[in-house]
Amino acid sequence: MKRVSILLFFLTTAIITAFAQEREKRCSFNYGVSFSVNAPFVNERKMFVDWVEVDKPSDDTKIAGSLSIFGRLNFKRNYIQIEAGNSFMRDETSFNVKNFGATTDNFIKSDNLAITLDVPLLYGYNFINREKYEFSLFAGPKMRYTYLNRENIENSDSTTLIIDEDIHPVSACCIIGMGAKISNLFVDFRYEFGITVHNKPGTYMLYENDVLTSKGSLYAKRSINLLSFSLGVIL
Repeated sequence: MKRVSILLFFLTTAIITAFAQEREKRCSFNYGVSFSVNAPFVNERKMFVDWVEVDKPSDDTKIAGSLSIFGRLNFKRNYIQIEAGNSFMRDETSFNVKNFGATTDNFIKSDNLAITLDVPLLYGYNFINREKYEFSLFAGPKMRYTYLNRENIENSDSTTLIIDEDIHPVSACCIIGMGAKISNLFVDFRYEFGITVHNKPGTYMLYENDVLTSKGSLYAKRSINLLSFSLGVIL
């Protein structure tokens, strides 16, 4: 009886160990940190001055970056990844003040800075899934909370444009991308499509030679797309 008990103990231990090892192969959890270089592409959908549609402003991209942490649940060739991080986004907008009632064409630039808290939820599939190397495609939604949005308008000597507009602090995006992992290092490329509108309606005042020329309502209906390249460590 004692020998049978010992045999059953070792047999049960072996079965539990084998099951745990097989489960570990099927499902595992990783976490890591990544640093990204990004370039925002502002999608100027429409612009209204006094609720009359005018020419859309032009935007130039400026390079910025982001830092994030993430957790990844792996099962076979698939994974689900949730992230949390901060992004810094910069761009430059050019307004033609003639759209605001100025007498002549004159372009005024605005340097814009936004700092956001980002929470993406991604699903990925590994087309190559080896011990030290992976290659995957991924996609998913992202919630973006903008807690700092700054516009610095560079007015000329003769023309001053004052814009007072607010933003929707919470916006939604859709991400698609691809990534590769070599040992504990990984890189990925991703593009974010802004789904919701970023700006709320606001007001403006235009001065020419220190004289108030016009004032009224402004609505720059825009969303923010983002191209980024990430480098990180996964453990």
